[in-house]
Amino acid sequence: MKNPRLNIRYYLSLLVAAMLFAACSDEETYTSSPASPLQFSEDTLKFDTVFTAIGSSTQWLKVFNPNTDGVRLATISLASGGRSGFYINVDGQSGNVFNNVEIAHKDSIFIFVEVNVDPTDDDSPVLIEDSIVFTHQSGARQYVQLRAYGQDVIILRQVCFDRDTTLAATRPFLIYDSLVVARGSTLTLSEGTNLYFHSKASLNVHGTLLSQGSLERPVMMRGDRLDRMFDYLPYDRLDSQWGGVWFAKESTGNVLDYTDIHSGSYGIYCEESSFDDYKLTMTNSIVHNVAGAGLSLNLCRVYVANSQISNANSYCIDMLGGYADFVHCTIAQFYPWKEYAGAVRLTNTRNDTITDLHRAAFYNCYITGAQEDEIYGQRAVESQFTDVEFNYHFENCVLATVIAEDDTNFVACTLDTLEHHADNFRTIDTDNYIYDFRLDSASVARSKASDRYLDSYPTDRYGVERKSGTVDAGCYQF
Repeated sequence: MKNPRLNIRYYLSLLVAAMLFAACSDEETYTSSPASPLQFSEDTLKFDTVFTAIGSSTQWLKVFNPNTDGVRLATISLASGGRSGFYINVDGQSGNVFNNVEIAHKDSIFIFVEVNVDPTDDDSPVLIEDSIVFTHQSGARQYVQLRAYGQDVIILRQVCFDRDTTLAATRPFLIYDSLVVARGSTLTLSEGTNLYFHSKASLNVHGTLLSQGSLERPVMMRGDRLDRMFDYLPYDRLDSQWGGVWFAKESTGNVLDYTDIHSGSYGIYCEESSFDDYKLTMTNSIVHNVAGAGLSLNLCRVYVANSQISNANSYCIDMLGGYADFVHCTIAQFYPWKEYAGAVRLTNTRNDTITDLHRAAFYNCYITGAQEDEIYGQRAVESQFTDVEFNYHFENCVLATVIAEDDTNFVACTLDTLEHHADNFRTIDTDNYIYDFRLDSASVARSKASDRYLDSYPTDRYGVERKSGTVDAGCYQF
């Protein structure tokens, strides 16, 4: 009879040997073969324009090893040695060169990349290039290109213009805190001037603002984030990127021509002022994509023509009392983010204020949106305030609203009865937040306006000619 203890020892020895073999077989092996390349999520990392001395947001690169063996890199490095302004982070460590980096089979690592561009003393953007070099132990190399444009800017921090000043369109202006125009002073913005506002910064005007853009070189006011929330979505398409333009009570005589104001917490806010002078005259301009009201008018006198006011979480136009004339305006409410107010609200009462709405007149305008009715009126109770004016007038307009049969304040107007109002325009893309409010060929607004303002506005906001008998409603001519 065999000794059972010897059998147990024998089987235990076999078990231990099997376990050791299994452990050895699971141990990662690394190849130095040049036929074992890595794969990258991008072959070129492209940064949007970067303001010099400010720095970029962080982008990332995924490096994947698809091979059956691990890959040990001799180095991961920047081709420039760090002189270009790019810098990288590998496995939580920052630097220009990383030695003996291992990537197990079917595994990956992430590399984070930023760029800080030194001032270039150039008014135009300057291309900055570099590359990440992956050097295998075999000596084989792989590259991922890095590319950015550096733009010199003029930084304004807590600036108050207390004398007449002109900002010329040389380099963009980057505004921190807020930009203030003092009472009695005039700030003139030359054509092509770009104002980039940091988060919550605003343009506060106590004096006068003259924004003198042109068709070819408009004045632009926007947020300062030039990067993207997602690959398809630049921050510039989001609202609340900065404050907005505030015209204080004492401010009058403001003029905006070919001026683009977008992506703010609000668009333009006009405080109460004397009716003797125009608070604001706005022509050929855009106010678009704001978290508050697009154009908030409070007991003042304004004139707006050939302009687009669109996509506001509050009303595109919110008017309390006063006088306002709108000629050839496109007022479109397709705000994409959540429930929103309508395109237009006219009122002579708000909170504890009861006042006269002397005149809200719309000529040759196109007022529409995603809802069936985009025009709202809020009127003081007549039995208590019989002498309070509530005067409105729509003439030769196309409107998304409901008109009472006996309402004589609507003259020669057309209702936007198209089932989907967005189909009237070239592009209403609420997934990617891209909007082009020029008219589609089948738009209900075509040839619905009168010739009354042909002499004053012979072309639309883009310079397209208007011809007698075929004038379209709104600021765009098909």
